[in-house]
Amino acid sequence: MKKIRIVLSIMLLVPLLSACDESNDIELKVIEELIDDDLQESYEYSEDWGSVSALDTEILSLEAMLMYSIQDEYSAFAEYEYILTNFNITKPFSNIINAEASHIEMLLPLFDTYELQVPYNDAENHLLLVVDLVDTFRTGVIAEILNIDMYNLFLEQDLPGDVRDTFIALRDASIKHLEAFEKNLVKY
Repeated sequence: MKKIRIVLSIMLLVPLLSACDESNDIELKVIEELIDDDLQESYEYSEDWGSVSALDTEILSLEAMLMYSIQDEYSAFAEYEYILTNFNITKPFSNIINAEASHIEMLLPLFDTYELQVPYNDAENHLLLVVDLVDTFRTGVIAEILNIDMYNLFLEQDLPGDVRDTFIALRDASIKHLEAFEKNLVKY
């Protein structure tokens, strides 16, 4: 079920991205290449964690949505930190990792407001082990697509205004991150 949702998410986003600029045929081919079984299987690391699990759940309580959100933001921060440490690359990861830290900070007050316990940051146990520079950008593209899809799913729910505003801001930031990763992926 997860694989189907992930593939469908990517398939739905590719036409949206192509509508933005007709000159990105190369970019679309690269993104379409991301939809292969090997890469999809690599996202099974997130059993009960982050966007992959959020997209596979039937019932979304406020607590569950906040939990999946902060887990996904923890994972993005940890993954991009791993990439910055292990690969000879800075941009766009150096900019985006700072944004991920602020995303976590945006979510934390919601846990206080709704008297929920902040989940333990176990993100280092959910890293994708990228092997080369191209994989770093592929990982960023897929992670941001999943993150966008998760927030879109959450925004279909009945949410308090402060939570809705936060989810919109986080989704919109992920759209910008996705664009940055796509531009870099095309270069390699």
